[in-house]
Amino acid sequence: MTSDPQRLEQLTLAASFCLFDKNLRSSGKGSIVWGLLNLLIGLVLVAANDYWGAFSAVLGLALIITGIYQIRVRDPKVIILSAVTLAALAIWNFAIVALAAMGKAHLASDGRILFWAVAQAYGAYATWKAYSNYKMLKEKSDPVTVQEIHGYIDELRKVKPEQAVDLIEFDANAGFVKGTRRYRLKPVQNLYLMACYKAQLGSLHLEELAFLPRNEVTLTPQSDKWMGKKIKASVQLGALRLEKVSITPEMALRINPAAQATVLGAN
Repeated sequence: MTSDPQRLEQLTLAASFCLFDKNLRSSGKGSIVWGLLNLLIGLVLVAANDYWGAFSAVLGLALIITGIYQIRVRDPKVIILSAVTLAALAIWNFAIVALAAMGKAHLASDGRILFWAVAQAYGAYATWKAYSNYKMLKEKSDPVTVQEIHGYIDELRKVKPEQAVDLIEFDANAGFVKGTRRYRLKPVQNLYLMACYKAQLGSLHLEELAFLPRNEVTLTPQSDKWMGKKIKASVQLGALRLEKVSITPEMALRINPAAQATVLGAN
């Protein structure tokens, strides 16, 4: 039987891969958006008898196809293909700006192409850098464990914590810039699977996924601070300490049954 440290390492690798895989899917969607934008610009230029736009339209179409392939296949090689296509599109948009400056081409979208070119160049660089990490995680992760983690992610996304008997949920104020982060903890053997989401406009976007020993997760109520039907507390998640936490009494008891006296005062 796999020892606890080995199991924790196996789960951590699989969780990192699953999170990376999810981000790769988002990257594919981003490629489709950039592709549609440049396809539209290219068609507008062609309609205006500016045949420089044909190349932009072809590259935009190529990026759309790459994005769809990236979402469906998500192979490490697809990352390189996406980065190269995005870089080619950035170079072409830089070229359009240069040609417009020389009076040899019409610059569409009031000069915003330069901004898009910079953003595409950065996107191509970031995508290229992701290749080695994704390849390493894919090679080292156990496929069975990866499927297990994917199931946990789907469960955490769909479940209603108040209807589950062991799931824990709380919100943490990450400051004015970062906003509210929602944490969900799922017991897995002697560990917790911790998922951190960005709560925005009624939706949750997964940002972090990790496994923690249960004895490294603690809660300290702050009895003098209330927030409606929730209590304020600090939560320790391994090495991470969250100070501005709002949590229901029921969820607080699931982490720290010893907090009962404070929790009862909130009811």
